[in-house]
Amino acid sequence: MTQSSHTQPPGSHPSQGPGWVQPPKKPGAGKILGFGIVAILVVIAGSVAFALHTGDDGKSGGNAPAASTSPTQDAIAQEQFKADVKVTSCGLADFTKSPDAEVTITNRGKGAADYQVRVDFSDASGTRIAQGVATTTGLAAGESAEESAQGSEPAVGEITCKVVEVGRTPAN
Repeated sequence: MTQSSHTQPPGSHPSQGPGWVQPPKKPGAGKILGFGIVAILVVIAGSVAFALHTGDDGKSGGNAPAASTSPTQDAIAQEQFKADVKVTSCGLADFTKSPDAEVTITNRGKGAADYQVRVDFSDASGTRIAQGVATTTGLAAGESAEESAQGSEPAVGEITCKVVEVGRTPAN
């Protein structure tokens, strides 16, 4: 006895009747590509908006250093910015025992400015054990702000605090 095999043409299905029409395919690849392009455009537009919002036009405005032509000019500007910051207390936080520095930031520029101050914390031997950052925004010319910088890990013994870098940009 032989068994007959019935082979169906490719793309057909037994439940497809004579008037059956295949439903349209969903354009998934087109959607993915479209959303990808939109995402890229949003990132580009956001970057442009951020650059315009920060006012980075290469001019100092009396608040930030002009574009430098040498490392010496950068060092001079950094020293001027450091002169705006004074460490008023240095020690270990009572509860966490993490390094803690209180700083006074005085805006000696001509307009309002945002400051970011990096402080190094060192142990008695002079080895850096932590870093902290103090920030203030919109500090008016001639005004001062009290801020604090904390290290992230507990420490023991005597520590010293040193302002190692100050960033100053015009406030928006």
